[in-house]
Amino acid sequence: MTKIAFLGTGTMGQAMSRNLLKAKFAVTVFNRTIEKARPLAELGAVVAETPRAAATGADVVISMLTDDAACRATWAGPQGALEAELKPNAVLIESSTVSNDWVRELAAAAQKKGTRFLDCPVAGRPDVAVAGQLNVFVGGDAADLETVRPVLRAIGKSITHFGPIGSGNAFKLIYNVLGAIQVAALAEAMFAAEAAGLDLRAAAEGFATGATGSPHVVRHAKYMSLAQHENPIQFSSRGRIKDINYAVAFSEKIGAQSVIGKAAASVFGQMIPLGMGDLNDSELIDALRIAHGRAPAAKS
Repeated sequence: MTKIAFLGTGTMGQAMSRNLLKAKFAVTVFNRTIEKARPLAELGAVVAETPRAAATGADVVISMLTDDAACRATWAGPQGALEAELKPNAVLIESSTVSNDWVRELAAAAQKKGTRFLDCPVAGRPDVAVAGQLNVFVGGDAADLETVRPVLRAIGKSITHFGPIGSGNAFKLIYNVLGAIQVAALAEAMFAAEAAGLDLRAAAEGFATGATGSPHVVRHAKYMSLAQHENPIQFSSRGRIKDINYAVAFSEKIGAQSVIGKAAASVFGQMIPLGMGDLNDSELIDALRIAHGRAPAAKS
């Protein structure tokens, strides 16, 4: 049986680990706050106290963590996963949305250790992760991908191979900044509609059913018009800013343009000083209201 070490059992990692267990893989999990990993033990997972302990003897090691700092500590810190005795030809997978520089640094460390590496970030909100319907973006050797394809099929509905190491992460950064731009632009448009005296439910319907109606717009326009935001929180403004900053840094490194991405980060940045950094990204409209002297909408 393929043994999988899963590092990070937050909202997304919890869902992904559950689907791996449902697929009958042997799963050992690690989370910095170990209590968050305990529910997986009831489903058959082994809970490890360190990343090194989780990864020891694993065929596949998957990381799903918050940012570069969390990933670096988990992979390369004291008792990190890179210190583990892995099985021959083990495959290390970075699924977190992190910087492209970190992905390449981690890949080099994995190869130095004699293991294989793939960057496999995923797209989809937590409910999509629960359903095992994530989109998986892969960078790395095609043969290594085939080795772990059954593992990735347990968590995703589609697996797209973009090319060599770093390319899956590159696409995910570009993908996420495009999504963030849409949400930021929608918040400004919905606020402008409100300021113009228009009915927000009618505006939401118009944006959703017209040529502007991307999935982001359809979902977030409804939340903004009704002041009914997702619970539990699905994607925070702080998370949006983190992803945008990684994407902007990557774009500048490769000589691409990131004017609109920077603007989106600035729009979301208005939530931080208001103490809204950990609220849903759809609540950006309230930050715009406050910034322009209007009261936030009453939650219904």
